[in-house]
Amino acid sequence: MKHLLVPFLAAPSTYGRTRKIPGFTGLILATCLALLPAYVAAQAPVDSPLQAGLGAPFLDNAVLQQQIPLPVWGSTEPEAKVTVVFKGQNKTTTAQMDGNWRVVLDAMPAERLKSVNESPVGETMTVTFEKAGVKTVKNIRNLILGDVWMCAGQSNMAGAIRTNRSGHFPEDTLDRANYPALRQFQSGDAAWVVCTPETAPVFKRTAFFFARRLQRDALAPIGLVATALGGSNIESWLNQEPYPIGNNYSTLVAPLVGYGIRGAVWYQGESNEKDGRRYQPKLESLITGWRKAWKQGDFPVHFVQLPGIGSSSLDNPAGGDGRAEIRQASFETLALKNTGMAVTIDVGAPGEHPPNKYDTGERLARSVLQKVYGFKDLTISPLYTKHAIEGNAIRVSFDNARNGLSVARKEGFLPPVPQPDAPIQWLSIQAKDGTWHWADGRIVGSELVVSSKDVAEPVAVRYAYTQHPKGNLLYNKEGQPVGPFSTIGYGPELEADALGKPGQR
Repeated sequence: MKHLLVPFLAAPSTYGRTRKIPGFTGLILATCLALLPAYVAAQAPVDSPLQAGLGAPFLDNAVLQQQIPLPVWGSTEPEAKVTVVFKGQNKTTTAQMDGNWRVVLDAMPAERLKSVNESPVGETMTVTFEKAGVKTVKNIRNLILGDVWMCAGQSNMAGAIRTNRSGHFPEDTLDRANYPALRQFQSGDAAWVVCTPETAPVFKRTAFFFARRLQRDALAPIGLVATALGGSNIESWLNQEPYPIGNNYSTLVAPLVGYGIRGAVWYQGESNEKDGRRYQPKLESLITGWRKAWKQGDFPVHFVQLPGIGSSSLDNPAGGDGRAEIRQASFETLALKNTGMAVTIDVGAPGEHPPNKYDTGERLARSVLQKVYGFKDLTISPLYTKHAIEGNAIRVSFDNARNGLSVARKEGFLPPVPQPDAPIQWLSIQAKDGTWHWADGRIVGSELVVSSKDVAEPVAVRYAYTQHPKGNLLYNKEGQPVGPFSTIGYGPELEADALGKPGQR
């Protein structure tokens, strides 16, 4: 419009007088002048909707953590007014100068499920953003309250169920996966997925079997927040000194920090196999660092002790090969408050990805159900607690073996089959001179008495302390495997310092 007006406006002559505009030209000028108000209005600034951002997990179909003060956060224009309305609560705040905002809803209980095939009626959260007379409203629909579990680690946590029924137990797992109160959010995605037979294949396999059992017993809506990456080492997930902040923490975990959770489950270590005992301070740093970031107290963290892989030699009663030390590192991390461990020594495979994630998920769930949800009558894997030297034998005690121990053999998904007349394999005893010998084990109720005809003065016992112990193993009467153990830990020669580096004891 401007370039049309300029040539036809009255212009000064050479001598400073105004030139007369011809009639046709004047007509065009009059038309342009008539359009000028509309042109000016079109060029004037127009109020645009406010930026209205919420934290990554706040999306339709989300599960919100029950029974805790519930943070809701996001970003908008600096100093904008933000109002969050949900289930009768109304919370208002003003965005900071960087645009970040946060409110905390009062704790709310979840509705107990009558069946895993049902879901509470979804609720809508309304978030209103206002500034300078401009308003933007966002509605987040079909939200339910329940328990949210972070599911983190590397490929054995990241792998999805998919449609290969050979990895499912039972085989009709997908057909029966109508669990509307079981939902998954994967860090980096933009949706919560409600579990149906059609959507179940995208759920993380270990996390799915964990959640299915957890929901069956606890009858609570379950939200899974999946943040796992194949091939990742533990360093990439750390967030506190003396370790640098890891890239996976920055990209996959940090955007979730503060989202209300019940706890976390962790399946990783394969990429850190060579760390051995040096893995323990890293795992401890991950747990304490995430707890500090969330500011939700010492929330539960339960982890998978790595299963067997490859093979083990029968010529090495001392053990300590392969993944023995990294399993011991996991065991020692149980000294941290509110931790638990799923033993998977009997569900390994020749390769890195054992197909049996059913037992892994179930055992994680049993650990959480017993220690977090209060199912005290539910037994989990027995773990070494103490030992006593009795002449030429050593008596070993365990927890979670109140109904006694047994020798059994496990194949595939089926429960272990008792082998009452079979000897316990991968059991060894150390003599006073430091040599190790294969040993005999005699079950006495919930204890194990270990001896060898070649050892008169024993000092230590090890069981399944090797890369891949297979065969007749030790279980409690409920079919849960006894965890590998060494009564002298890693051994008398070395111990890990604060950074996990070996040094002389």
